[in-house]
Amino acid sequence: MVYVTRAGMVRVGRHYEKGPRDLAFEAVREALSHVDADSIDYLVVASSMSYLQSPQLDLAAYIASSLGVHVKSALAVEAGENSGLAAVEVGVNLIRAHAAEKVLVVGVDKLTDYQSNPTYEMLEAIYDTESDAVYNIGHAAPLALLMRMYMEKYGVDRETLAYWPALMHAHAKENPYAMLRFAIKPEKVASAMPIAEPITLLDAYPLGDGAAAVLLSSEDAKGDHLAKITSVASAVGTPSIALAEDPLSLDAVAKLASELNIASEKIDVVEIHDSFTITGILILESLGLAPRGKAAELVASGHFSADGEGPLVNASGGLKARGNPIGATGVYMVAELALQLAGKFPGVRRDGAEKGLAVGVNGHGSSARMIVLEKA
Repeated sequence: MVYVTRAGMVRVGRHYEKGPRDLAFEAVREALSHVDADSIDYLVVASSMSYLQSPQLDLAAYIASSLGVHVKSALAVEAGENSGLAAVEVGVNLIRAHAAEKVLVVGVDKLTDYQSNPTYEMLEAIYDTESDAVYNIGHAAPLALLMRMYMEKYGVDRETLAYWPALMHAHAKENPYAMLRFAIKPEKVASAMPIAEPITLLDAYPLGDGAAAVLLSSEDAKGDHLAKITSVASAVGTPSIALAEDPLSLDAVAKLASELNIASEKIDVVEIHDSFTITGILILESLGLAPRGKAAELVASGHFSADGEGPLVNASGGLKARGNPIGATGVYMVAELALQLAGKFPGVRRDGAEKGLAVGVNGHGSSARMIVLEKA
């Protein structure tokens, strides 16, 4: 068994005065309070944008040195927006293979060292650089086409879809680690500044810097644990919307949901990759947590709220309002879920939560990862 023993996070925001190592230090300091750092075997670092904005090879070793952590080995993991969950997956596998008893996983990324235009150009690398990134019509435009297709196919109006970002902001308002800690009304979403019709500014995630850390331990490692990791799964998906058999279903997510039998499991808390409103809606349906064409309606009815009948979704505020520090996001998800299951999350909670699910995707679904956690 693999346990999440400690968790630490930095509030997602614009940390102009801090570099990746500074942010990593803050997250690790919070995670490792009252823990013997010298007992850690491996350091696994997840990062994506930092390689493009502040080029540094062998990043994990340099972060280990700057942290003063005397680990046996340090390695870096890069999988685009899925880097954080991929790093946790590596840490879990190291423990399961008996190569380590304690693994420190750190996710860190910087998105504000440059102005928005060059940052968005760098973000093109999330997509296929030999096709979609070359002829891309913008980050939001392909999702706008999907949202329009979704609305027309299922007869869902724009006002109903606006309840997703409103719910995310309501959750983020209570999360001290979130970037956008303010409430918005659904009727403000459609009238906000358009990005790619029908997507507006309030449908999209903000650019922010962040770092999160989790300490993974084996069954033999002594100490109290926040949660245990029971399943880890990953899949490669369709690299482009244009190649998808069904653009309104994320095939890699659906495959993993079937493999882990998510639809029939009693999941209490979920953190999903909602880079845009429509992404969150499609992930809920691809998971089987909502019927096709009904997720937006269920969100509007409060089904996925703290006191709703369904699982509590994105108590953190999600990518939409907690923020999306790209390579670090998956580590945030695992930290947030572990704290939820331990009854220690400092925001909106699901009382008595027993099981949690983290779901990450890269780009338009080139890869997907899922991690299932249970109360320790």
